[in-house]
Amino acid sequence: MMPDILEGPKDTWLRHYTSNRIGEKEVNQIISALKNERLVHDDKGTLRWRDFPDKPSVLYKQDRLKNKSTRKDGSGVVDTNNSGTARTHAQQPAGQGGNERKIFRPLGNIIDAIAKVPLPNLSPSCEYKEEPYSTDSEVSGSQHRIDGYLGLIKSTSPPAPKRSRAATSDVAVNFEFKSEDKPYLIRDNRWKMLYSAFHNLHSDCQRKHTYSMTIEDNHVCLWYFSRSHSAKSHDFDLLDVRAVIHALSALIFSTVEDLGYDTNIRRVVEQDEETKQDWIRYVYRLENRFFKTLKCRDEYDDLYIAGRATRVWEVVEVASFDDTAALPNAQPMILRDVWLDHGSDTEREIQEKIFARCDELGRNFPPKDDHRLFEVDDATRKLLHQRLKDGSYKQLFLTVKADYRGATSKNRAEGFTPAPDAFGELVYINQEAKTPGSDAQRASTSRTPGARDPDVSTPSMQQASAPRGYKPKQRNFVVYEEVCSALHELDDLHDVVQALLDAVLALQILFLISWIHRDVSSGNILYYKGRGILGDLEYAKEFNLAVGRRSQDPKTGTPIFMAVELHSGVAIYQESPFSVRIEDWNKRVTSAKSRLAIRHNFQHDLESIFWILAWLVFTHIPEQNCAHITANLFHSTSSQFVASRQNFLLNSDVCIQCLECLRPDLPPMLTTGLVTMRAILHKYYLDRRLSIGDLSSYSPIYGLFREVLETIAASVIRGTVRLVRPAQPTVDSRSGYRPCTEDLWQKKDSPEDVVLAPHKIPSMKRPRGASDADKVDDRAEKRSALG
Repeated sequence: MMPDILEGPKDTWLRHYTSNRIGEKEVNQIISALKNERLVHDDKGTLRWRDFPDKPSVLYKQDRLKNKSTRKDGSGVVDTNNSGTARTHAQQPAGQGGNERKIFRPLGNIIDAIAKVPLPNLSPSCEYKEEPYSTDSEVSGSQHRIDGYLGLIKSTSPPAPKRSRAATSDVAVNFEFKSEDKPYLIRDNRWKMLYSAFHNLHSDCQRKHTYSMTIEDNHVCLWYFSRSHSAKSHDFDLLDVRAVIHALSALIFSTVEDLGYDTNIRRVVEQDEETKQDWIRYVYRLENRFFKTLKCRDEYDDLYIAGRATRVWEVVEVASFDDTAALPNAQPMILRDVWLDHGSDTEREIQEKIFARCDELGRNFPPKDDHRLFEVDDATRKLLHQRLKDGSYKQLFLTVKADYRGATSKNRAEGFTPAPDAFGELVYINQEAKTPGSDAQRASTSRTPGARDPDVSTPSMQQASAPRGYKPKQRNFVVYEEVCSALHELDDLHDVVQALLDAVLALQILFLISWIHRDVSSGNILYYKGRGILGDLEYAKEFNLAVGRRSQDPKTGTPIFMAVELHSGVAIYQESPFSVRIEDWNKRVTSAKSRLAIRHNFQHDLESIFWILAWLVFTHIPEQNCAHITANLFHSTSSQFVASRQNFLLNSDVCIQCLECLRPDLPPMLTTGLVTMRAILHKYYLDRRLSIGDLSSYSPIYGLFREVLETIAASVIRGTVRLVRPAQPTVDSRSGYRPCTEDLWQKKDSPEDVVLAPHKIPSMKRPRGASDADKVDDRAEKRSALG
């Protein structure tokens, strides 16, 4: 895997990843002012700090020796900071961390002095703060200890007089310090910084990107984190006065927007009329329209930074940022906030292309002998024609009411290269935690590239299909009319099956116009007023074997719902040896590459329907002992994941044996239906062989699936099979820095059917109630301090 962290020269980092408003003239002016403040002096032609006369490691050892001496003679500890300044930033906590913060405290005085320097056409947007020691956010259970930070001078967070922690929304730049540069301390320091960056981006949806600064002994490093990639500067010397001043002033004198705050989103506070308590909400601007959040319907996991970072809100339209009362007759809608590759089509644009093709097909419906209608019965053919002709097919998809292209992340700086050991070990912060119950992320193989040809798919290469391009991402807001429920949110199996029936019809319509969805999941099949809707068309594309054969377009999907072929990189159909003569194999060997390529096809979308139903049956029906089955079938990081799914799909006896763990009182047709769907998929993979362009080999599957689902729906009468969301795993809810403990690894290794949507551990996704945010005045009491 290739990491998202890139590394390059400090000066290039400052030019490319900041607003680049500070030049040599401004640096000289600041140095002159700091000399006047006696914070900097000239020592034989070399600029030196007054309060950093030597490396922090030396100062730390001196401080320890002094503390030992004062403890021996019984006297109190005297602060020997020679800053000459009355200001202090915080009292020190006990222990090594307190001593380190004491050593680096003069940095706050330096930053304060820089911010006071009058520069033409520039004004500071942030100031240094060291207390509160923890940050506070709307994410339940989330708080992070930081050594210091640049906080916004003008707060974006609603007032909360009783708050005992810094509001994460106001933390523009995190600082993490270590007075020594031992490898394990560097690793510890950078993991702390990384967690704080996660926290900033996840807990505040205003953020486009965020910054950090780490100092280990005298080694300073600057960090930029965004949804497309992250970049660090080469280390530079804390004792290099000019370099440090340039770096600090570039951040201090950036605008709030340049520091990563999206001007199209504003935080507001509203008071509940009944409880008289304040609630944080967000107002999104889509050109000249404004939408206020009512509650969060879904959000991405906060373990990873690069990616789509999807949030789904229930919203209502309002007049403006300042007038947040709902417009007359405004109805609740859904707003989706997602980062897409810059230049890619939005969902509305993709939907318009699909609808145009559907309308054309409705006017010119194919004859009965068309390959796309092979073995399609008359009733279904008439239904499809009528739906396409009168436009009622649109009810199978979401209604887009508004969309907007927003902020764009920075592209990769010239000369920056991957730095896989930036954290002392290989770190891949681009691999997204998959959320089977949502569309928050995808297992896009474009993020796990190598140098091999992307069309060659083998078990080890399937997840390395395209070189990492570090393409910029652009924020996209889209508003839907329908306020739906995802399949995993339903509590009745009958409703699930009804929604799956409509999803199969939607997929068949896409098949008729030669489009594939490529991310069919329980979060993308929605239930709305008794009918199913196929959502999230952002990865839908035309199926055309003549185009993109050498494309690096990633294979996408939610891992536990993806087709087995896409996971394994090996076709289910395997032909017998055609010859045993060496001369016959000569040409065959040279053409193997093209035959091995796995392309996402129509049956892969249908196979996802099978896995969705199996997942819900195994994991959401209560009072079953299926943990051993779900651990293998629905835990994508398990070493048995691919093999178990292959056996379940390709071996009827294995499938039947697994289904024996289901409750015995369930309708027998439920088990029979799953076994039959398995057989349908297996048969048509074998019958098609390697002719994936043969449309007639797909068309019968839709009718067969529909027949099975209708039979299941008739047997699971509404109210007879209730669904219950899986219990949350027992994992520490603290989301602060614990890189070497079990917390992170338990989050990564827990089965998706437990950890991921609809239930995530508290530190990954907060439970949402009637509001999208915690009560402002109660936050401090609701979050326990990190032990």
